[in-house]
Amino acid sequence: MLAHTWGGSAYDGEDVVQQVAERYPRVRFLLGHSCHGAWDAAVALARSFPNIYLELTAVFDDRGAIEKLVGEAGSERMLFGTDLPWFDPHHAVGVLMNADITDRDRHNICHANAERLLAPIVPELVVARE
Repeated sequence: MLAHTWGGSAYDGEDVVQQVAERYPRVRFLLGHSCHGAWDAAVALARSFPNIYLELTAVFDDRGAIEKLVGEAGSERMLFGTDLPWFDPHHAVGVLMNADITDRDRHNICHANAERLLAPIVPELVVARE
């Protein structure tokens, strides 16, 4: 489930995400915006709950956020997103390509993680790549 999240929000902030993740441990949650601005909280959620994944829409506007999330939560828990039409996808791609992370991290973020998440649902659509 993809859900909008924003750091500190009483409606969709990190405290609400934690309550929902605890209540529904079998649901995979993609945190749209990764609790924007509350990067430490997003990392803690991803590390505490195996059903939480960080999604990168709007994260690209904060210098160093990608490196922090990859370094502390791991690129295996992250998914690419652009928030089109509000953000230009060219900017998102440029930020990701220029982030101080490995090519393996980019591979995970851009498609490997999505393929892994979709495999149990639509295995015929997923092509394994290494």
